[in-house]
Amino acid sequence: MMRNFVLIVAALFFAGHSFAQQGLELTLGYTPGLSFILNDDDFAEGDDLNFQATYGSHFGLTVGYNFTDFIGVATGFGFASINQNYITDFDGRSRDEQNTFNRRTSYIRIPVLFRVGGDFTRGASAYFRIGPHFDLLTSAEGDYNFNGGILAGSSTYTNYRDVNRPLSSEDAEVYQSLVIGVTMEIGGRIRINDAMGILVAFHLESSLVNPEGTDARFFFPNDGALVDPERQQAWNIMPGLTVGFQYVLSL
Repeated sequence: MMRNFVLIVAALFFAGHSFAQQGLELTLGYTPGLSFILNDDDFAEGDDLNFQATYGSHFGLTVGYNFTDFIGVATGFGFASINQNYITDFDGRSRDEQNTFNRRTSYIRIPVLFRVGGDFTRGASAYFRIGPHFDLLTSAEGDYNFNGGILAGSSTYTNYRDVNRPLSSEDAEVYQSLVIGVTMEIGGRIRINDAMGILVAFHLESSLVNPEGTDARFFFPNDGALVDPERQQAWNIMPGLTVGFQYVLSL
């Protein structure tokens, strides 16, 4: 099996010298980044909910069509992980004794990206992609870990896709099942040959709609009346670095 894989890669490498940049473009990419779930009500908690640096990621495959050497459009599918860590800052406790909390969400992502690029026949060329993405929720979880006080050493776990509204048997909508966002990538493509290249680009993404559902106000910090609380809109944001492999097949 490994021998066949090597032969296929070698064939693509040598065949690539005869391919123009117009045609189908395949991009396999991985993006590690800093993940943020931002909400004004969370910030208002102060020392009870301090934001911490959090890892997020995206892995995906896009299939595009290049109308010219410089302009193209692509879509595909991927898997995105958007998370947020928090820590308390109670007086009289060391950092190891502070409580920690996290929220973790994962999505299947379908992007629609428009590309503008430089001359791919050069050793390196500019590369820019931007467009909307559609995230389909696959999981939403959270943990609260007690590291100080009488509950030290205990923790609670919540699956936010399997909870009920308070004082009700109805399923709660803590997170939206569909989140529309926008992705931008700007960087460069390092040429292997006319058809193959390595993509390295700064990645920035943000949700355009509230990723939280109507019942998030009952489970996360809120304001307003006790029986009818309100919660501000949240934002999923992730800057990162995309590293990808590209192959262009002329038609």
